[in-house]
Amino acid sequence: MELDYDRLILGSDVPINENVNIHIPTMRELAEGQYNEFMLFTRIFVTSVREQFSGAPSDVDKIEEEFPTFWDLAFDQNMNAAVGQSMFGEGIDLMSVIINGFAYWTKTKAEQYRVLGNKKIVSEDLDWIIDVKEFNDFCNYIKMITLSEPNEDLIAPKGMGSKPNQCKLWLRLYQGRIRKLQQKKSKSLGDRMLLMQVLAPSYLSFSDIGDMNYYQFQNVLSAYSKRFENDREFAIYTAYKFDTTKMKMTDLSEEIATVKLNK
Repeated sequence: MELDYDRLILGSDVPINENVNIHIPTMRELAEGQYNEFMLFTRIFVTSVREQFSGAPSDVDKIEEEFPTFWDLAFDQNMNAAVGQSMFGEGIDLMSVIINGFAYWTKTKAEQYRVLGNKKIVSEDLDWIIDVKEFNDFCNYIKMITLSEPNEDLIAPKGMGSKPNQCKLWLRLYQGRIRKLQQKKSKSLGDRMLLMQVLAPSYLSFSDIGDMNYYQFQNVLSAYSKRFENDREFAIYTAYKFDTTKMKMTDLSEEIATVKLNK
């Protein structure tokens, strides 16, 4: 499946079918109350089964084989409840998060979706039947729109379920890496918007930033950051106190491009 990044950078919605589009929220929508929902309904579509269960290395291979996707987990009564509660809190099941996730991203209502017994979800109002293939395609769209890529350091290597010593070693590494991530200071949405405003080469109002959708914001911030690095590189290149005879300047025209998911 392909995503038209040229349309995406202009702020266009992503068409799923004649009746359904994925809406990319603006920074104003996120800042004014949608950010928690955005994070929740991004996570459900971008997390892999292996990533979720890598903290249980002795079981992860078996779980991934039996339940290749979150779709499979959601249609299993026990896993639906247990994994949903583990990821999102007491009393929350995976299926409800998935349905509300569809509703969030497509600007529809959760009541418009009905779960069928044959591992499908249907919306008569939207003439939309969702099976595992459609779910996987939707997940890929959300990954590409949000530029979400897994942290490979937190994903257990395949085939370790039958190797107890490797499982113990991995678990120590995994727990240490999780602790480091928890200790790392992360930038809030407001911090990142302020950073963009400061890095902009000419005045960029917060109102303009608020009107950008999330994908546009990520792209412009990336471009400004590269330009800032290029300016700093140029300052070093022209400084008399540094030997720059072997230094090659970065060509910004080659560096700045729409940000795309690495695949």
